[in-house]
Amino acid sequence: MESIEKLKNNDYLVIIASGRDMKNNMSIGYLREVNPDALVHMNGTMVEVKDNVLMDRIMDKDLLKRLLTYCADANFPIGCRINEKDYFINHEEVLWFDKNYYGIYQGRDFRDPWELLNLPVRSLAFYGSREKSFVLQEAFPELSVMLFSKNFGADVVEAAYSKARGIERLCEHFGIDKKDTYAFGDSLNDIEMLKMVNVGVAMGNAQDEAKAVADYITDRIDEDGIKNALVHFGLI
Repeated sequence: MESIEKLKNNDYLVIIASGRDMKNNMSIGYLREVNPDALVHMNGTMVEVKDNVLMDRIMDKDLLKRLLTYCADANFPIGCRINEKDYFINHEEVLWFDKNYYGIYQGRDFRDPWELLNLPVRSLAFYGSREKSFVLQEAFPELSVMLFSKNFGADVVEAAYSKARGIERLCEHFGIDKKDTYAFGDSLNDIEMLKMVNVGVAMGNAQDEAKAVADYITDRIDEDGIKNALVHFGLI
Protein backbone atom coordinates (compact mmCIF):
# COMPACT_ATOMS: atom_id res chain seq x y z
CA MET A 1 0.00 0.00 0.00
CA GLU A 2 2.88 2.38 0.70
CA SER A 3 4.26 1.64 -2.75
CA ILE A 4 0.88 2.23 -4.41
CA GLU A 5 0.60 5.61 -2.68
CA LYS A 6 4.10 6.49 -3.89
CA LEU A 7 3.05 5.56 -7.45
CA LYS A 8 0.08 7.88 -7.23
CA ASN A 9 2.25 10.67 -5.85
CA ASN A 10 4.59 10.17 -8.82
CA ASP A 11 1.62 10.80 -11.16
CA TYR A 12 1.17 7.22 -12.32
CA LEU A 13 -2.33 5.88 -12.87
CA VAL A 14 -3.10 2.83 -10.74
CA ILE A 15 -5.53 0.29 -12.16
CA ILE A 16 -6.93 -2.90 -10.64
CA ALA A 17 -7.39 -5.63 -13.26
CA SER A 18 -9.19 -8.59 -11.73
CA GLY A 19 -11.28 -11.62 -12.50
CA ARG A 20 -13.47 -10.65 -9.58
CA ASP A 21 -16.51 -8.43 -9.50
CA MET A 22 -14.64 -5.89 -7.41
CA LYS A 23 -17.83 -4.25 -6.15
CA ASN A 24 -19.36 -7.26 -4.42
CA ASN A 25 -19.04 -7.64 -0.67
CA MET A 26 -16.17 -10.15 -0.95
CA SER A 27 -13.98 -7.70 -2.85
CA ILE A 28 -15.08 -4.12 -2.26
CA GLY A 29 -12.88 -3.76 0.82
CA TYR A 30 -9.80 -4.29 -1.37
CA LEU A 31 -11.16 -1.84 -3.92
CA ARG A 32 -11.64 0.87 -1.31
CA GLU A 33 -8.22 0.26 0.19
CA VAL A 34 -6.36 0.55 -3.11
CA ASN A 35 -8.70 3.28 -4.45
CA PRO A 36 -7.55 2.86 -8.06
CA ASP A 37 -7.92 5.41 -10.84
CA ALA A 38 -9.74 2.84 -12.96
CA LEU A 39 -11.05 -0.68 -12.76
CA VAL A 40 -10.97 -3.65 -15.15
CA HIS A 41 -13.02 -6.32 -13.50
CA MET A 42 -14.62 -9.65 -14.37
CA ASN A 43 -11.71 -10.19 -16.76
CA GLY A 44 -12.31 -7.15 -18.92
CA THR A 45 -16.03 -7.64 -19.45
CA MET A 46 -16.57 -4.44 -17.47
CA VAL A 47 -14.27 -1.41 -17.49
CA GLU A 48 -14.90 1.63 -15.28
CA VAL A 49 -13.31 4.98 -14.52
CA LYS A 50 -14.67 6.26 -11.19
CA ASP A 51 -18.13 4.71 -11.80
CA ASN A 52 -18.17 5.83 -15.45
CA VAL A 53 -18.67 2.56 -17.38
CA LEU A 54 -16.55 2.41 -20.54
CA MET A 55 -17.29 -1.20 -21.46
CA ASP A 56 -19.88 -3.74 -20.34
CA ARG A 57 -20.29 -7.14 -21.99
CA ILE A 58 -23.04 -9.60 -20.99
CA MET A 59 -22.36 -13.24 -21.90
CA ASP A 60 -24.34 -14.65 -24.82
CA LYS A 61 -27.40 -16.46 -23.40
CA ASP A 62 -27.27 -19.43 -25.79
CA LEU A 63 -23.63 -20.01 -24.92
CA LEU A 64 -24.41 -19.68 -21.22
CA LYS A 65 -27.22 -22.23 -21.46
CA ARG A 66 -24.97 -24.75 -23.23
CA LEU A 67 -22.25 -24.20 -20.65
CA LEU A 68 -24.57 -24.67 -17.66
CA THR A 69 -26.08 -27.79 -19.21
CA TYR A 70 -22.65 -29.29 -19.84
CA CYS A 71 -21.47 -28.54 -16.29
CA ALA A 72 -24.69 -29.88 -14.76
CA ASP A 73 -24.25 -33.16 -16.66
CA ALA A 74 -20.57 -33.39 -15.65
CA ASN A 75 -21.27 -32.17 -12.08
CA PHE A 76 -18.71 -29.42 -12.61
CA PRO A 77 -19.03 -26.59 -10.06
CA ILE A 78 -19.54 -23.35 -11.97
CA GLY A 79 -21.45 -20.11 -11.45
CA CYS A 80 -21.06 -16.60 -10.13
CA ARG A 81 -22.13 -14.15 -7.45
CA ILE A 82 -24.56 -11.39 -8.45
CA ASN A 83 -26.00 -8.87 -5.98
CA GLU A 84 -24.59 -10.89 -3.06
CA LYS A 85 -26.40 -14.06 -4.14
CA ASP A 86 -24.54 -17.17 -5.28
CA TYR A 87 -25.74 -19.08 -8.35
CA PHE A 88 -23.67 -22.26 -8.62
CA ILE A 89 -24.00 -25.78 -9.95
CA ASN A 90 -22.59 -28.27 -7.40
CA HIS A 91 -22.27 -25.70 -4.63
CA GLU A 92 -20.78 -28.28 -2.23
CA GLU A 93 -17.53 -28.03 -4.20
CA VAL A 94 -17.68 -24.26 -3.91
CA LEU A 95 -17.83 -24.51 -0.11
CA TRP A 96 -14.89 -26.93 -0.18
CA PHE A 97 -12.96 -24.41 -2.30
CA ASP A 98 -13.75 -21.55 0.11
CA LYS A 99 -12.45 -23.52 3.08
CA ASN A 100 -9.29 -24.79 1.37
CA TYR A 101 -8.46 -21.74 -0.79
CA TYR A 102 -9.47 -18.87 1.48
CA GLY A 103 -9.30 -20.75 4.78
CA ILE A 104 -12.81 -19.61 5.72
CA TYR A 105 -16.38 -20.01 4.59
CA GLN A 106 -17.46 -16.94 2.62
CA GLY A 107 -21.04 -16.63 3.85
CA ARG A 108 -22.59 -17.88 0.63
CA ASP A 109 -26.27 -17.36 -0.19
CA PHE A 110 -26.91 -20.10 -2.75
CA ARG A 111 -29.76 -19.79 -5.24
CA ASP A 112 -30.97 -21.75 -8.27
CA PRO A 113 -28.09 -21.57 -10.82
CA TRP A 114 -30.53 -21.70 -13.75
CA GLU A 115 -31.69 -18.22 -12.75
CA LEU A 116 -28.44 -17.05 -14.37
CA LEU A 117 -30.17 -17.33 -17.74
CA ASN A 118 -32.25 -14.30 -16.71
CA LEU A 119 -29.42 -12.34 -15.08
CA PRO A 120 -26.55 -10.20 -16.44
CA VAL A 121 -23.70 -12.73 -16.41
CA ARG A 122 -20.34 -11.31 -17.46
CA SER A 123 -17.83 -13.77 -16.00
CA LEU A 124 -18.11 -17.14 -14.27
CA ALA A 125 -16.00 -18.99 -11.72
CA PHE A 126 -15.20 -22.68 -12.16
CA TYR A 127 -14.17 -24.45 -8.96
CA GLY A 128 -12.45 -27.57 -10.26
CA SER A 129 -9.01 -29.09 -10.68
CA ARG A 130 -6.44 -28.01 -13.26
CA GLU A 131 -7.23 -31.14 -15.28
CA LYS A 132 -10.98 -30.47 -15.26
CA SER A 133 -10.40 -26.86 -16.31
CA PHE A 134 -8.56 -28.13 -19.39
CA VAL A 135 -11.47 -30.48 -20.14
CA LEU A 136 -13.87 -27.55 -19.95
CA GLN A 137 -11.64 -25.43 -22.20
CA GLU A 138 -11.51 -28.16 -24.83
CA ALA A 139 -15.29 -28.51 -24.75
CA PHE A 140 -15.81 -24.75 -25.20
CA PRO A 141 -13.15 -23.17 -27.45
CA GLU A 142 -15.29 -20.03 -27.67
CA LEU A 143 -14.51 -19.43 -24.00
CA SER A 144 -11.34 -18.64 -22.08
CA VAL A 145 -10.93 -20.92 -19.04
CA MET A 146 -8.11 -19.33 -17.03
CA LEU A 147 -6.70 -21.16 -14.04
CA PHE A 148 -6.36 -19.43 -10.66
CA SER A 149 -2.88 -19.03 -9.20
CA LYS A 150 -3.18 -22.01 -6.83
CA ASN A 151 -3.87 -24.63 -9.52
CA PHE A 152 -7.51 -25.04 -8.53
CA GLY A 153 -10.41 -23.06 -9.95
CA ALA A 154 -10.61 -20.86 -13.02
CA ASP A 155 -12.20 -17.74 -14.45
CA VAL A 156 -14.49 -18.35 -17.43
CA VAL A 157 -15.31 -15.59 -19.93
CA GLU A 158 -16.03 -15.25 -23.63
CA ALA A 159 -12.73 -15.59 -25.46
CA ALA A 160 -12.99 -12.16 -27.07
CA TYR A 161 -12.70 -10.45 -23.66
CA SER A 162 -9.73 -10.20 -21.32
CA LYS A 163 -7.86 -7.94 -18.95
CA ALA A 164 -5.65 -6.99 -21.91
CA ARG A 165 -8.61 -5.72 -23.91
CA GLY A 166 -9.81 -3.76 -20.89
CA ILE A 167 -6.43 -2.10 -20.44
CA GLU A 168 -6.31 -1.23 -24.13
CA ARG A 169 -9.67 0.52 -23.70
CA LEU A 170 -8.31 2.49 -20.74
CA CYS A 171 -5.19 3.48 -22.69
CA GLU A 172 -7.47 4.90 -25.38
CA HIS A 173 -9.54 6.73 -22.76
CA PHE A 174 -6.58 8.31 -20.95
CA GLY A 175 -4.38 8.77 -24.03
CA ILE A 176 -1.62 6.54 -22.64
CA ASP A 177 1.04 5.07 -24.94
CA LYS A 178 1.67 1.34 -24.63
CA LYS A 179 5.35 2.05 -23.91
CA ASP A 180 4.27 3.56 -20.59
CA THR A 181 2.35 0.53 -19.31
CA TYR A 182 3.31 -2.01 -16.66
CA ALA A 183 1.29 -4.90 -15.26
CA PHE A 184 1.63 -7.44 -12.46
CA GLY A 185 0.06 -10.89 -12.62
CA ASP A 186 0.13 -14.40 -11.25
CA SER A 187 -2.61 -16.40 -13.00
CA LEU A 188 -3.62 -17.62 -16.44
CA ASN A 189 -6.11 -14.77 -16.74
CA ASP A 190 -3.09 -12.42 -16.63
CA ILE A 191 -1.22 -13.92 -19.59
CA GLU A 192 -2.72 -11.73 -22.33
CA MET A 193 -2.25 -8.65 -20.15
CA LEU A 194 1.39 -9.46 -19.37
CA LYS A 195 2.07 -9.90 -23.10
CA MET A 196 0.18 -6.76 -24.15
CA VAL A 197 1.76 -4.14 -21.85
CA ASN A 198 5.28 -2.82 -22.32
CA VAL A 199 6.56 -4.49 -19.14
CA GLY A 200 4.78 -7.56 -17.83
CA VAL A 201 5.83 -8.60 -14.32
CA ALA A 202 5.04 -12.07 -12.99
CA MET A 203 4.93 -12.61 -9.24
CA GLY A 204 7.34 -15.14 -7.76
CA ASN A 205 4.35 -17.29 -6.83
CA ALA A 206 2.79 -17.03 -10.31
CA GLN A 207 1.69 -19.90 -12.52
CA ASP A 208 4.54 -21.16 -14.71
CA GLU A 209 2.56 -20.14 -17.82
CA ALA A 210 2.42 -16.54 -16.56
CA LYS A 211 6.12 -16.51 -15.76
CA ALA A 212 6.90 -17.81 -19.25
CA VAL A 213 5.42 -14.73 -20.97
CA ALA A 214 6.60 -12.11 -18.45
CA ASP A 215 9.39 -9.63 -19.10
CA TYR A 216 10.46 -9.81 -15.46
CA ILE A 217 9.82 -12.13 -12.52
CA THR A 218 9.73 -10.47 -9.13
CA ASP A 219 9.55 -11.93 -5.63
CA ARG A 220 6.48 -13.60 -4.18
CA ILE A 221 3.50 -11.45 -3.19
CA ASP A 222 4.24 -12.10 0.49
CA GLU A 223 7.89 -11.11 0.01
CA ASP A 224 7.27 -7.52 -1.17
CA GLY A 225 7.28 -8.59 -4.81
CA ILE A 226 5.27 -5.59 -6.01
CA LYS A 227 7.37 -3.03 -4.15
CA ASN A 228 10.65 -4.65 -5.20
CA ALA A 229 9.68 -4.60 -8.88
CA LEU A 230 8.53 -0.99 -8.72
CA VAL A 231 11.91 -0.06 -7.24
CA HIS A 232 13.74 -2.19 -9.83
CA PHE A 233 12.11 -0.29 -12.70
CA GLY A 234 12.56 3.10 -11.03
CA LEU A 235 8.84 3.81 -10.75
CA ILE A 236 9.23 4.60 -7.06
